[in-house]
Amino acid sequence: MRYFVIQPQSNQKAIFVVGPTAAGKSDLALGLAIKFGGSIVNIDSVQFYKGLEIGSAAPSADDLKKVPHYLYSYLNAPVEQTAGQYLRDFYQLVETQSLKWPIFIVGGTGFYIQALEKGMYDVPEVSPEIKQAILDEYVQGRSEALYQELKEFDPESELHFNDHYRVGRALEVKRAFGLKMSEFKKKQEDSNKSKFPFPYIKIGQTFHSDQKELFTARVEQRTQKMLDQGIIQEVDYFLKQGFKDWAPLSSVGLNEVKQYLLGELSQENLKPMIVQSTMQLVKKQKTWFKRDASILWSDVFSSDQSQIYRRVQDFLKSDV
Repeated sequence: MRYFVIQPQSNQKAIFVVGPTAAGKSDLALGLAIKFGGSIVNIDSVQFYKGLEIGSAAPSADDLKKVPHYLYSYLNAPVEQTAGQYLRDFYQLVETQSLKWPIFIVGGTGFYIQALEKGMYDVPEVSPEIKQAILDEYVQGRSEALYQELKEFDPESELHFNDHYRVGRALEVKRAFGLKMSEFKKKQEDSNKSKFPFPYIKIGQTFHSDQKELFTARVEQRTQKMLDQGIIQEVDYFLKQGFKDWAPLSSVGLNEVKQYLLGELSQENLKPMIVQSTMQLVKKQKTWFKRDASILWSDVFSSDQSQIYRRVQDFLKSDV
């Protein structure tokens, strides 16, 4: 699925800055953008939304003045971003704005990064009746039967049993059109048109397994800072506007604050629950990125980032 035809110029290169939550990706990207004279583009799924700057740990006002930042705090509730819409927004940004290159694409949302890097595939629209029928079957506890139906129809499917959303989506297409979701994926993989058109590398900030306690302490400090800055008031504003079910408020940190404000979580347990949920998210993010051997990693607890800076410098000087 491509939304714009891009003809890259020789100076248009991109650096993905990835890694788990609270690993310092934004600071790393800011330092690189200052050093190499580029722009920063957001690909964090919560930092898209206006009014959630504290809960999403968005760049500070001072940081925003140092280098150009794009796709931060630009969507208003109750809009909910999708990967497809993000791609449209990204390519429209590239085509309509005079960006300073290179661009540093920063975030820890693996699915959005994958969508931008590899592209997406078109899925036909399914009738509400078919969607509701599958939802009803899930509610009735027929998860195993639904998964079996998918596997018998599409043995190539690699969807996990517990991924009810995507299993259900694949079954919608199967029942509506008799088509396999894997067929759409293969067409997408065979087409270069949908892939990221610019030369790029991926770098990241993370920690080692024996540094987990240190990183947990880092998350605790980050959580306390959010509480001090007013994350509770931030979430309370949206609840009072009637946006209790707005998807971004189900994100880690924001969701726990929402539970606290709704009387479902005590004040005493608020911070520990945010820390716990954040570390669970961090584990999932580390697992996601671990499969990508192309990422050059930097240690969040090391002050020596010379290898990262050299890698970026060499890439920007190369002819690719």
